[in-house]
Amino acid sequence: MNERDLRYFAAVIETGGIGSAAARLGVTQPAVTKCIDRLEEALRTPLLMRKGRHVETTPAGRVFHQRARSILQRIDDARRELSDHATGVSGHVRLGASATVTETLLPDVIERMMREAPGITIDLVTGMNDVLRNALREDRLDMLVSPTGPGGDEFQSEPLIFDDVVVVARAGHPLAGRQASMEAMLDYDWILPSSSVVLRRWLDHAFERAGLRKPRVRIEVNSLVLMPRLVGGSDLLSFCSGERLAASELVELRCAQTTYRRSFGLLYRPDAYLSPAAMTIAGLLRSVAGAA
Repeated sequence: MNERDLRYFAAVIETGGIGSAAARLGVTQPAVTKCIDRLEEALRTPLLMRKGRHVETTPAGRVFHQRARSILQRIDDARRELSDHATGVSGHVRLGASATVTETLLPDVIERMMREAPGITIDLVTGMNDVLRNALREDRLDMLVSPTGPGGDEFQSEPLIFDDVVVVARAGHPLAGRQASMEAMLDYDWILPSSSVVLRRWLDHAFERAGLRKPRVRIEVNSLVLMPRLVGGSDLLSFCSGERLAASELVELRCAQTTYRRSFGLLYRPDAYLSPAAMTIAGLLRSVAGAA
């Protein structure tokens, strides 16, 4: 008993005769007859009663037809599912993204995914780039969108969008509204991510290049989500994406030496297998970034 036999038998039942089934299937009548004979021999019971050109099912034939249709439906469903996986319109993707990307790029990506590839599901992990890179390194993520920087050669990377990171303060801060020097910035405490994060390392190096000490960090965070509220209620300074600054009540302290032009890249392990679904999400990220 095989799939072909099941399909031939179902066609006979649905068309009411061996000749009409053969015509639908594009095969000869003897081929269909042999199929029915094989099934009846394997099951050891008659499935059809022949009445001229037409056939009727026996009680056993009716039961077997129901089972055959169920089996064929599962086969068809499995083929569609595998086809969807192969073409990238179905599957599961483990995606990491920085807070800036989550707020600016991903909403449009998710909207397009829901419309163009509704069979894809995403496990979205947000966080600082050091945490995300470690998850990618340990195969807990398929790919991530994160700021590129030192150490990026470990992963395959392609740039997607660019962003300026600037020193920020509350609107009424003593340094607000005028050109702020790096020396003046060092008179205040800071709220910054850990020293393993790319933008923190860049800021520290910027002050060192100017022959100054590093900023004095009063609060070190592993997420900048709460940063605007913490800075907005104090004289603390911080380092913030220009994209996120526009949505807050903070102001930029303008200083060319402390403006970090960074790129966000699509990162994945060079030796990693990217499923068709992951390739679909990567394509949507490129498309949305290109239209931004």
